Amino acid sequence: MERGLVALLASAGLALAALAGSASAADRATATPAEATPEQLASAETDRIGHRDFDARQRMSATHPNELWRLYGTDAAGRGQWQDASRFFRRAARYADKYSQHRLSLMYWHGLGVPHDRALAYAWADLAAERSYPQFVVLREKMWQELDEGERQRALRQGVAIFDEYADEVAKPRMERQVARARSRITGSPAGLTTGNLLVFASRGGSSLFDPSDSLDLRPMYADWRLDTRRYWAVEDAVWQSGGNVEVGTLEKIMSSQRP
Repeated sequence: MERGLVALLASAGLALAALAGSASAADRATATPAEATPEQLASAETDRIGHRDFDARQRMSATHPNELWRLYGTDAAGRGQWQDASRFFRRAARYADKYSQHRLSLMYWHGLGVPHDRALAYAWADLAAERSYPQFVVLREKMWQELDEGERQRALRQGVAIFDEYADEVAKPRMERQVARARSRITGSPAGLTTGNLLVFASRGGSSLFDPSDSLDLRPMYADWRLDTRRYWAVEDAVWQSGGNVEVGTLEKIMSSQRP
């Protein structure tokens, strides 16, 4: 059960897969150039995505724009295409994706794909820490200590406009509307959701559409908790707040709670 649940979370494109890379990036964010290159400091191990894994995650993320644009951002970063990565992460950030907001803060800090701007980097880091996820709070505080007084004042001013467009107060409803549309397409009703008997498979592009060994099971994509944003946010919070050490039983309780 534990292995299956972790695999489901990872394949669904949730933040769990990025925790290790994110934490190490936060620890390295203000390292000196002699210790590592800017590319290394702004990268995560999870940026390197194989073709089959990318294809699976892309299909799994079709109902969640935060996951889909985050996936495109990490893939672009892994290829060293930093301008594309910044554009994709910004799109994901519009849907309340804290990991993408965190990655933008690192890119501004190191000047990758965007102008080098430590004040703007802090503003994005402050936004990423909005839910008090420990890794992102640590990064934000490290950045603040590095800023001079002029940069601090500018960071606070620039942060107002960023929060106006990307903070949870406006970004979560934006995300929830997209999930509601996806739920309506799947069930034919904005409120109704029945996935118990749903069997959905997609070919990976092999020699036969009917070869089960070359098929991707898309049923986790339609799991009830993923299409119920209250439970979806609760699972994401549990994973990030725990630093990736959340008990599987706890996640199962969250995913089965707050049913309509």
